[in-house]
Amino acid sequence: MSNRTKALLAIVAASMLWATAGSAKILVRTFDPFTAAFFRFLVATLIIVPFFLRAQRGKKTSLLPLVPLGLASTGNIAFYYLALRTTTANAAMMIYNATPLVIALTASRMIGEPVTTMKFVGILLGLVGTTLIALLPALEGGGSSLSGDLTGNLFVVGAVASWTIYTIGSRRMLTTKRATPLDLTTASIVTSSSIFGLLAAISWKPTYTTAMVAPTNIALMIHLGIFVTVATYLLYQWAIKHSSATTASLNQYLQPVIALLFNISFLGERLTTGFALGSIVVLAGVVLATGGPLIREIKRWKMLREA
Repeated sequence: MSNRTKALLAIVAASMLWATAGSAKILVRTFDPFTAAFFRFLVATLIIVPFFLRAQRGKKTSLLPLVPLGLASTGNIAFYYLALRTTTANAAMMIYNATPLVIALTASRMIGEPVTTMKFVGILLGLVGTTLIALLPALEGGGSSLSGDLTGNLFVVGAVASWTIYTIGSRRMLTTKRATPLDLTTASIVTSSSIFGLLAAISWKPTYTTAMVAPTNIALMIHLGIFVTVATYLLYQWAIKHSSATTASLNQYLQPVIALLFNISFLGERLTTGFALGSIVVLAGVVLATGGPLIREIKRWKMLREA
């Protein structure tokens, strides 16, 4: 099996793990969003820091310049977890899937990345679908539990904005070689763990002491910290190393489909007609805006396999 094929399998595995991020909704039913996020990032910190220290042997790298980006990443998680308290995991996932579109639109202004006509049409189409999903609770009359909650959906929009800032800032850092992917990830995880730790201490309730040692909650903390946070990063970076960033972008097509199936099967969520239509529009926009390079990459992969 070639490294390129293994890279595709790594992306599939990462997409499957990322798609289960909505399981955090179970935690925020018991804990406040900041405490739930702290447990996740505490576990992730304990795992990622040894990798970082090992990579730093013989080097002197300060993570302090990366803290502002870490704050943007923290804002992304804070908004997402606040959203999960009221909206559905499916609504959060589909609104969040518009992130590549927002990044493409913003990057064209901030770092001069070109936007073709096809990409621009895809961005507009995707944003229309995202707006439809975000406003569905109001359009359906006072907030359908199936389409989430308007306030929760707007929190997801805040998460998308925060992640856009983080992604564009990270791209600048990486292209100027002022930081490595591991540096950025470690800074983000440690910053999030520290901030959520302070917020968790402020909002701590006596009932959390018993709840945090419940087997189900421990399993979720480990799953979110290791498999959704650290493992996905390692798989994603391995895929980029052995293929390309274009191949790695396949996750944005796989993840929504897998997440929908996961949320329906394990979280008991259902779909409305409006949500389904909005999802189709979002995915169509993402394909138009970002699908061209991926199609060329897959064709090249097939040619290499046949050679």
